Amino acid sequence: MHLTNNEEQTLASTLSPYEGTEVVQQMETYTQHGTVSTLEHCKSAARLSLWFCRRLHLRVNTNALLVGALLHDFYMYDWHGSGWTHSYLHPECARVNAVAQYDVDEPTQHVIRCHMWPLGITHVPRTKEAIVVNIADKIVSLRETLLMRRERK
Repeated sequence: MHLTNNEEQTLASTLSPYEGTEVVQQMETYTQHGTVSTLEHCKSAARLSLWFCRRLHLRVNTNALLVGALLHDFYMYDWHGSGWTHSYLHPECARVNAVAQYDVDEPTQHVIRCHMWPLGITHVPRTKEAIVVNIADKIVSLRETLLMRRERK
């Protein structure tokens, strides 16, 4: 997956106000899958989301798409050992944190809230942005999990 220079600029200009903050940088201290940090995971989901939208010529709210992708796992704790409930509870925790830290709008909150569907069965993605981030998150997670297993061998 390769982004054009214009897409790289869109990504950087949209996410830099968030990436530059201390609280988002703290996401680097939490491991998501294997050796991948939560911040790296979320940035990968944002990149893939933008790539999908541009290649499929989808008209989307780019801010909600990218900020929602960046903050979709903004729960700020080590989920390892927290049990299976983390899978369906963390989207709400991430949404609450995003609102508290950045006062994100409702379209962005929807992206965050729905990213674990169908596991979060009551939070069905209703927008293109939420659907794309949901799919991108699954692809990125699968890639990270497979790489993690490969590194262990």
